[in-house]
Amino acid sequence: MCSMMAFAQKKETIEIKRTKEFWLSTIREIDWYLEQIKAWREAVDADPKDEWAWRNYYCATDGMYTNGYGKEPDESESAKILRKMEAAIPDSYILNLCKCRFSEVADSVASKRVDFVRRAAQLYQMQNRKNIDDGDIHYLALQLWETDPENWRKEMLFKWLHWKKFFPLRIMQYNRNMLLSMQPQALYFANEEESYEPMKMIQEALKERQDVIVIPTSFLHSDTFMDALYKKLSIKPLTIDIKDYKKYGGDRDKQYETDVIMYLIKESKRPTYFNTDILRKTALDKDSIYNEGLLLKYSPVPYDNFAVAMHNVKEVYSLEYLTEPDLVYDSRVISYWTDLSNITLLANLISKFRKEGDKAQADRLYNILSKCVERCFEDGNPNWKRKYENMLKEQQETQE
Repeated sequence: MCSMMAFAQKKETIEIKRTKEFWLSTIREIDWYLEQIKAWREAVDADPKDEWAWRNYYCATDGMYTNGYGKEPDESESAKILRKMEAAIPDSYILNLCKCRFSEVADSVASKRVDFVRRAAQLYQMQNRKNIDDGDIHYLALQLWETDPENWRKEMLFKWLHWKKFFPLRIMQYNRNMLLSMQPQALYFANEEESYEPMKMIQEALKERQDVIVIPTSFLHSDTFMDALYKKLSIKPLTIDIKDYKKYGGDRDKQYETDVIMYLIKESKRPTYFNTDILRKTALDKDSIYNEGLLLKYSPVPYDNFAVAMHNVKEVYSLEYLTEPDLVYDSRVISYWTDLSNITLLANLISKFRKEGDKAQADRLYNILSKCVERCFEDGNPNWKRKYENMLKEQQETQE
């Protein structure tokens, strides 16, 4: 019985936000959260100055009542813990981090979110390393990027994430391929985190292609981010309000974001690229979007986009990492889907190379993507494996 009680109250680190496996975030049982709340509350009672205990006590409570603040978030359990935390560890890194999290749902402190973010980023440098969780730094870096995009501490946070290998190598290389293939001074819009966060990390930590402006579509709703963006692009702010888009119903955000994107393109006159998911998340004119390999590019006039895509495969992209025989997926799900995206986006170029008489490149790309298929389905799903194998085979057998 003593053993069972000890196991039930075992303390575990609570995720404050998505971590490396953010597509595999486990939906915990209510009993687990209750056990963690109890265990971390006891740790706080034992040592009221223990920041790590406060962090996990707050996060366990926040996780238990996710989206459950109701009409009175200031009277929620999370709010009560924050008040106690402020008395015990005032103006601490953990307090400001948790306040930032709380400000996303509580109108009473929403306007102070940027202050909490800035202060947490400032205090982060003075932290004992045992109180630093990679997921927290990830969350803080994104918050700082959105609410105070010119803050120099953003670089420091992204450097930490790069050093800790927060994103898998395959995701980093995928983003680097996209980044290096864009024209100078380009705009890049993306809506999937694994398609813009690693790119920003490369820019901040490695100082590569900082001329490209990376724009998460969710940030189009942030006044502070947009004000900084308008200033950077030297264009007048767009005076529209999402409240005026009620007539679009469930497509309100989609239409609003489309209008903002098109305004930025036309006013900045910069080459513009998109992550491939953008078409189903916006109302952009598909006839003006062209595939250049791993990216989509906006162009009001037709052009030979396949020539650009083939150039990218031959001269820009590093694809050999897809064939690494001994590489173990360090983040199975997002790496798996990224690999499949590479196959789907690049497969048709095999036949294009053959028609151009470039058999060497056709064979190279076929071999790379075939090995990628083998890796993706090495643990099963034979039907899907055959589907991708047949797709590649058809491309390879296209007559020159």
